[in-house]
Amino acid sequence: MNLHYTLSIIPQIVAYLPVTLAMAVVAMGLAIVFGALLTIVYNSRRMKWFAQFYLLIFRGFPTLVLLFIAYYGIPQMLHVNDTTPAWITATLCLAFKEAAYLEEIFRSGIVSVDPGQIEAGRSLGLSRSLVYRQIVIPQALRAIVPPTGSTFIALLKETSLAFSIGVTELFGAGKMIASENFKYFDVYLVVGILYVIVIYFYTLLQSAFEKRLNRIYENAEG
Repeated sequence: MNLHYTLSIIPQIVAYLPVTLAMAVVAMGLAIVFGALLTIVYNSRRMKWFAQFYLLIFRGFPTLVLLFIAYYGIPQMLHVNDTTPAWITATLCLAFKEAAYLEEIFRSGIVSVDPGQIEAGRSLGLSRSLVYRQIVIPQALRAIVPPTGSTFIALLKETSLAFSIGVTELFGAGKMIASENFKYFDVYLVVGILYVIVIYFYTLLQSAFEKRLNRIYENAEG
């Protein structure tokens, strides 16, 4: 390992960190919206089959296969020249896939709330949607936040697969640098450490949010 060389390539790789973060944050935001919609659909008797089919497909297909189907397969099948930027395709694929996992997290969080509270809210004349917004969802957040954070961490690492369709992000930058000088250990060590640093700071933010959330519940219960 060449320490001088390792330190010299850090700025080159860090320059692509915003791409990784942007893809992860946007994909997670969309996944939360899609996951919430899927949770609603899953609880619908008429549309439950659609949610189950969605979960089967997007939980079953490997992320890399989804990327190749979306970026190469669909345009070929439709006989069109797709001009959609690769990073948009990658972000959407990641969002659709993570939504399948978030749906189960959201649903399990809602189920963890005592059904008696729903009945109590309904007996007071509150509409079903109002009961969920003001009673169920605020309590379910305590169960939803931790696994949702773990999902985001997994998503952040999965952005490295976007390089397979031409997106130059954190891992992609490292791969290109390594292919120029064949110093794979030095380069990928830097890439790995950068992922660890980002995840570490995100973990701190999530921990602070969870503590704040717990304090709010403790004050409400007190």
